[in-house]
Amino acid sequence: MSDILFEIEKVNCSYTTSKRAVLEIEELIINKNEVVFIIGPSGVGKSTILETLGLMNNTINSTPKKFNFYPKKLSIDMSKIWEKKERELSEMRRFYFSFIFQHDNLFSSLTGYQNIIASSLIEGKESNSAKQEAYIVLNDILEDLNSKDQEDFNITEMSGGQKQRVSFARAIISNYQVLFADEPTGNLDWYNAELLMDYLIKSLAKSSDSSAIIVSHDIKLALDFADKIIYIDKYSEGEKKEKVYYGKISKDSVYIKTKENGEWNSSKQSYSREKLEEEIKMKFKADSEKKRIKKVLYEAN
Repeated sequence: MSDILFEIEKVNCSYTTSKRAVLEIEELIINKNEVVFIIGPSGVGKSTILETLGLMNNTINSTPKKFNFYPKKLSIDMSKIWEKKERELSEMRRFYFSFIFQHDNLFSSLTGYQNIIASSLIEGKESNSAKQEAYIVLNDILEDLNSKDQEDFNITEMSGGQKQRVSFARAIISNYQVLFADEPTGNLDWYNAELLMDYLIKSLAKSSDSSAIIVSHDIKLALDFADKIIYIDKYSEGEKKEKVYYGKISKDSVYIKTKENGEWNSSKQSYSREKLEEEIKMKFKADSEKKRIKKVLYEAN
């Protein structure tokens, strides 16, 4: 198990307002030191899987066959984790995880630099070390501020894309084993999206067991930077007005990149980059065109 980070089998995720699971995970392995992209149409549970793995919300609605997390040299049964006190859960999130949300969740009263350094100080890093690292990251990813004193820019003076990059910087300079990111490049142009992903890859290279799990609609970005792509398939249940939609992950949902030749492999076949992009786009189109009920019990994404 030394290379495995998450080992999942027969895990169903739902919310209190839902009559059935919004996401079914039949089988899934996520390894250490791996960049994983999760893609799929709206409403299949992309954000749900981040909430579940990142302990942001208890979505488990039945006893899993297997749901294990292997940080460092430990083994944690995630199916029983919510039996712990909130203080213990918070400590676990702080110690193992880092997050980038769709909304930047920055402190508007602080500058970009202060926002970046805040998490480092909370973790107890030496202030001089945290300060130096924050300066380096800020200069690298916020060049377009065109200022010698970038650290003085207040969050309220920044664009949406600049705020997203500050949020990204704050997350990646934290000590983490798993970085969870929900559309971390959604407000960025292609150049800055690739710049941030390059920065993330370099950050992960400094550690032998840190991983990134990223929800994205950007298929090309996934093909360029992922080690593994998880496509959440969309299924339906019921008829007419009673029809509900949910997502499912099986062994057939996973595509793994071969580092030697850049090919992608699923449980069924191998793909060139172009062929896999074509297949994912076709699946995405088919799933997105499926009829939806007017009133959705819960929008999982």
